[in-house]
Amino acid sequence: MQLNPYGEYAVLLAASLANDWPSDRDGIEQRTRQSGMTMPFPRLASDYAQTRAVVDDWLDIVDTPSDPERALLLNLQAARASAYPRLVDHDGEGWHLHYRDDGQSMPQVLRSVICVGTALHLTTRGMHRLRRCEAAPCGHVVVDVTRNGRQRFCSVRCANR
Repeated sequence: MQLNPYGEYAVLLAASLANDWPSDRDGIEQRTRQSGMTMPFPRLASDYAQTRAVVDDWLDIVDTPSDPERALLLNLQAARASAYPRLVDHDGEGWHLHYRDDGQSMPQVLRSVICVGTALHLTTRGMHRLRRCEAAPCGHVVVDVTRNGRQRFCSVRCANR
């Protein structure tokens, strides 16, 4: 049985973009490839700015202090994504589930993938497993994928401060 990895990789991709914003559109697309996305994106002049808006919207979800508010924001973002789940077999790698339509722009795809991934991460691992690093003045996003669910820092370096 192949499980859908959207929860972990999509949230880690969002955190990677938030914590180390690429200098251009190609840098964003390269980061998506490093995270395992293989779908080609049409190039639009607005991709860079719109992807930044997607990440900023996601950071609002990260920074929301209560679970009900976090769920509300995430649901609003998911409604903006407007992609439906579908089975695909691109690149001959086997059938799997996508939450994106063919021909969508990079920001549209990332909004869908990040919203679904964040929802899966929070519902399967716990609403508390997405936060900011507690080592001042760091502020990086922490995606807690540990077994015990108690990660408070973004790195060993911050944990040792």
